[in-house]
Amino acid sequence: MIGKTILSLGGLVAFASAQSAPGFPIEASRQLTVAFGNNTVSPPGELIPRGETAQPPSIRSPAWSTDGNGSPQGLLLMVDLDVPRNGTRVQLVHWLATNVTLGNSNSSGSALLNVPNGPVPYLQPSPPVGDVPHAYTFIVFPQPAGFVIPPQYAGLTQSRVPFNTLQFVSDAGLGQAFAANYIRVQNLTGTPTTTYPPARPTSSGASNSSVPIPFPGAAQPLAVGGTGFWAGITAALIAAVAAVAL
Repeated sequence: MIGKTILSLGGLVAFASAQSAPGFPIEASRQLTVAFGNNTVSPPGELIPRGETAQPPSIRSPAWSTDGNGSPQGLLLMVDLDVPRNGTRVQLVHWLATNVTLGNSNSSGSALLNVPNGPVPYLQPSPPVGDVPHAYTFIVFPQPAGFVIPPQYAGLTQSRVPFNTLQFVSDAGLGQAFAANYIRVQNLTGTPTTTYPPARPTSSGASNSSVPIPFPGAAQPLAVGGTGFWAGITAALIAAVAAVAL
C-alpha cells in the first residue's frame, strides 16, 4: 500500500517535470496536446517521422481563465535544442507565434489554440542525416498586454540560430510558462558524411527563476522543485503513511 502510494507520487513528480524536453531551460506544469494530422503526440517526447511534420501541428491547451473581457492572449515558441554548430549543440527557433487565443473547449476543458503563423513562421524539423534525435519543445507563455517583439529580434526569421530561449524570455518580459510538450525527430534517410558533436546533457531546467506573470484569473502553477511543491509532496507522503497506520 505504502509502496504503491510512493510510486504514484513519484509518477506525479515525473509528470510535472516532463512537459518540456529534458535539458530545456524552462518548464511548465501543464501539458499541451500536439497533433500532426492524425498522430497525437503521446507520450511527451514521442519520436515522430519527419514526413508527418511538414505542416504546423494543431495544439490544444488546458483552458486558462479570463478577466471577463475575453480570452487573454498567449505566445508560442517551438525550439530545437540539438542543432550541431562549431562542435557543440545550440538552439534554433522553429516557430514564434504571438496573439495566440483559445478556441472551442472539449469536455475535458482542453481548448484548441488559434495559432497565427508568425511573426516567425513555422519551420519543419530537419535534423541532419545520421545525427541523434533532435528534441523540439512547444511552450506557451502568457502574453503581456501591448506586447511587441523586442527590436533586437526583428531579424529572427532570417537568423533563427543560435537562439537563446532564456534570454528571449527575459528580453520580452515574459513570465512563467503555462503549458508545454515536445517531440523528437531523427533523420535516417542516408549515410552521415560528417561527425557530430556529442549529445547535449539532459539535466532539468527547473532552476529558471523568471517572475511569474499568470493569465488573469489563472491559478498559480506549483513549480517543480520549489518549496511549496516539496512541502505538498511531503504532506502527501505523511498522509499516506498515516492512512495505512489507521
